[in-house]
Amino acid sequence: MIRIGELARKAGVSKRTLHYYEQIGLLKPTLISENGYRHYDEQAVFRLQKIMLLKSIGYTLQQIKTLLHTQKDDGEHQDWLHSLHEQINLLETKKEELSRKQYYLRSAVDVLRLRGMGGMNDLLKVIEDMNERPLVEGVVPAEFGNGRAASRHEKEILANLPVWGSGDERLEQLTLLLEQAAQMMPRSSPHSAEAQSLAAQLHAKALALFEGDENVMDTYWSWITPREGQEPAVIGLPSELMAYVEQIIDLYRKQKEGGKDDNP
Repeated sequence: MIRIGELARKAGVSKRTLHYYEQIGLLKPTLISENGYRHYDEQAVFRLQKIMLLKSIGYTLQQIKTLLHTQKDDGEHQDWLHSLHEQINLLETKKEELSRKQYYLRSAVDVLRLRGMGGMNDLLKVIEDMNERPLVEGVVPAEFGNGRAASRHEKEILANLPVWGSGDERLEQLTLLLEQAAQMMPRSSPHSAEAQSLAAQLHAKALALFEGDENVMDTYWSWITPREGQEPAVIGLPSELMAYVEQIIDLYRKQKEGGKDDNP
């Protein structure tokens, strides 16, 4: 048998930890001598190894205690298999929950950048709706369309779009430009050189996302543009910002195509 100090060194834990395990009934010494020294036999050492293994893969001390106390010698193998499968399922659930929280946090960052604190109320409403939708590769996939079936070509392009809150670098570049548009909106006319320069950048970035297909880009924009009284389809894009972006890009496209605008 070995004493508590040697066991602590071999296991890489403190004597205080072993005293605590004894206190909660998880690992008791095989023998306590008259002078108070605690001794552990090979079976106790093996039990500690089990405890350390289970703890390292996410079991709580209470779960470990329950598992070790309910095992029987003749069924230990099956008990462990069953418990480990349960732990795998539990970790999968936790992984899903953590991924969803990460996604919501990234979405909150995007909303704050474009709308300030005024967008938080909209974000809370959207999160409530998204809680019922499945998470796919760390994001809640966008839902497109307003009743019209998308063509195969459209679906392929839409499937490759970056999802809000995903942290996709392509979306980051577009978000920076939208931030500029939000700051510019109160002070710059859509006809200004500043606004038109930004429109050119926005148009180029957006067109790249849609693989150069302007028709699909316009269709997507019509899908996400909220009608009067509706909530924003994209949580970071309020109606007024979308209207401003649409106006400056329409002017840019008309000028690029050589058309004339009726407004002075």
